[in-house]
Amino acid sequence: MVTAATDQVRFDVHDGAATIQLNRAEKRNAVSRDMWIAMTAQLRAAADDPKVRALVVSGLPGVFCAGADLASVKHADAAVAAEYQQIALAAFAALRDFPRPTLAAIDGLCIGGGCNIALACDVRIAGPQASFAIPAVRHAIVYDEWTIRRLVELVGSGRAAHFLFTAQRIGAERAAAIGLVDLHVDDLAAATASYLADLMMGDDTAIAGIRASIHRAAQ
Repeated sequence: MVTAATDQVRFDVHDGAATIQLNRAEKRNAVSRDMWIAMTAQLRAAADDPKVRALVVSGLPGVFCAGADLASVKHADAAVAAEYQQIALAAFAALRDFPRPTLAAIDGLCIGGGCNIALACDVRIAGPQASFAIPAVRHAIVYDEWTIRRLVELVGSGRAAHFLFTAQRIGAERAAAIGLVDLHVDDLAAATASYLADLMMGDDTAIAGIRASIHRAAQ
């Protein structure tokens, strides 16, 4: 079921779980301005739907997200580029502040803005072909402070510095070893389904309370 303003971001609710799927294969799911807007709208709609008990963000087979679509603003004036950044940050905030548990199911490339999306989720599961990099320094971009804090929380300051300063790409096994992802699995679909099944067995009020405590502890 596609309910977005664009078919490049698909939204579905099934058995209590909402799924947002990036669907722009020709650009390896690089996120355009309209896609960020669609994501924000979908997140807000899902947050207001009492049937939604969890949220999954996914991409296509072999590519989670190649990052923000910087080509679309490469030659834009400063106002257009600033607007794009604010629209992207609004989508990250809507995901970060989503009121129920969130999961990034990562297959293939997870680069730049794709890492932002994954970091904004509570849990990250990576398939065997997943790979990660944040090449912001090569584009003269200073990353937003919340994402850097989240990265430091997960991997530590030294590893975060190395990851951001070098723009080095790492595989799923290394990402799991340093804490960038929570699970590195051979079968991403099966692991995602298993996680959701276990989650749905929990009491929603208890999960909300535990999740709030986790967020406070992280801060």
